[in-house]
Order: sequence, then C-alpha cells, then structure tokens
Amino acid sequence: MAVPIKVDLIKKTKRPGYVMKPEYVTIHQTGNTAKGANAAMHNKYVHSVAPNPSWTFTVDDHEAYQHLPLNENGWHAGDGTNGTGNRKSIAIEICVNKDGNLAKAEANAAWLAAKLIKEVNTLKPFPACMKQHYDWSKKNCPAQIRGRKNGWAGFLAAVEANLKPAKAPSAPASNGALYRIQVGAYAVKANAEACLKKAQAAGFKDAFITTTGAPAASTPAPKPAPKPKPAPKPATIKVGSKVRVKQGAKDYSGVQLASFVYARTYSVIQLSGDRVVIGEGKAVTAAVRLKDLTLV
Repeated sequence: MAVPIKVDLIKKTKRPGYVMKPEYVTIHQTGNTAKGANAAMHNKYVHSVAPNPSWTFTVDDHEAYQHLPLNENGWHAGDGTNGTGNRKSIAIEICVNKDGNLAKAEANAAWLAAKLIKEVNTLKPFPACMKQHYDWSKKNCPAQIRGRKNGWAGFLAAVEANLKPAKAPSAPASNGALYRIQVGAYAVKANAEACLKKAQAAGFKDAFITTTGAPAASTPAPKPAPKPKPAPKPATIKVGSKVRVKQGAKDYSGVQLASFVYARTYSVIQLSGDRVVIGEGKAVTAAVRLKDLTLV
C-alpha cells in the first residue's frame, strides 16, 4: 500500500521556524467530524492559522498532505515552546470526517508513520518513537483510537506490519520435472560449440548440445553495429526547467531530504549561482545545489 503525499508547505514566514532533528512521530486526530473535513480542507486550514497550531502531515482515507519540512517543528503537542513534543516530533493528524472511511484513514496514517520510521534516521527505534498527543499534554487525542479497547496497541500493530518487508512469492514445486530451453539451432557444429561455451561462461553449467529435433539453418553473422552518433550538448537548467533531485543529495543547507523527494519531478522556481529553489507549482519544496539536479 502506498498513499499519495501532496507537498504544500506553509509559507516560511508563517512557520514556527525552529530547526528540528525529530526523535518521535506524534499521532493526532482532528476532532472535526463535519462532512468534507478531509486532508485537503485541513491543508487550507493550517495554512490560514499557522504558526499556531501547525503540524507536519494530515492524512485521510485516500491521500496525505505535508505542511512542514521534516527538519522544522510545529506547534501541535501542547507542551510549550521548548517541549519535547513540539520541538522533537513529526506530527500526523488523522481526519475523522463522517463522510470518510475512518478505518482506511487510520491505516493510511499507520503506513505513513512506518514510512517515516524507515526513512528518518534520527527517530528513536520503534515503538519508542511512536507517541500520542496525550503523552505530551494529557489531551484525549487521538480520541477515536484511544476510545477503542486496545486502540493504541492496534494502531502500533498496523505500523509494525508496514515495517516488515513484503514476502516474495515462493516458487512452485517442479515435482521432479525438467523443462528445457533451446538457445539456438545451427547447421555447423562449430557454431553450436561456440554458443555452448558462451552459455557456460555465463553460468549455465548444465547447457549441452543435442541433435534432437529438426535442423535449422545456421544463424548468419551479425552485422557490425553502426558508429555511435556524437552525444548532443547537454541542455542547461534554467527557471521553468523540469528537474529531478539526484539520489542521496541534501538540501542547500546540508540537511537530508525525505526519500520521496528523489522520485518526483519539480519545476525550477529560482536560480542564483549554484542555489536552485525547486517546487511543485508555486509551492516551494526545497533549495538545493545546481550540481544535484538533472533535467527531465
């Protein structure tokens, strides 16, 4: 299962703005049961009320929105300016709108929490990294999860299930049967022997020559490959270019980017020397170095 994550960061001037090395993932539920109170609606809401409150992600039954960078704090835990919840935890709000599927929203949040645990290397080991809003300020949140018998234990079990690698399908039993594959048919034995040597050199130790079956015409020698054309001059990156971030690259300040950043295509918004601001539409994702971008 993978949940679409839409990155729409709050303007920098409206964020709390403290640099953060997250150690925890804090789970909230919005408390808003109104129809339409989904992740998209809460994305608009947090943009209007930030910096207080502000949180990192909102997730519903079909998608998630990211509002803050993973290396900046939000005001969400109710434990004060210097509280561990506010200053050292990534916050996930789960939508509880009555026209949504709450079970699916919670499952999506468990998937997102597991994704963060696997990708953010400053988090404490599971399950110590997982916190409820209640753990920081005694607020009854996430209320719906807490209101069920073994609700929090069940949520942690869902996170743990997402942390386990998917099992590869087992190969069916052959029942002792042998299945043979013919590589080529040659009228000249020397050509067959040359093919056999290549197959054995490639690791097919059980390959052999047989005369069973109808003979086929010998394979003509391959034509020489045409000379490669000179490579075109590389295009230059400019404002408006579509780019991707090279795997493992960090932002302009040297902070590790979230792994999903490398799989997306972005537009160049600003370009100054080797500093490039990239994003989706008008929403800024990060500032990176020019050498860490490739044109799409």
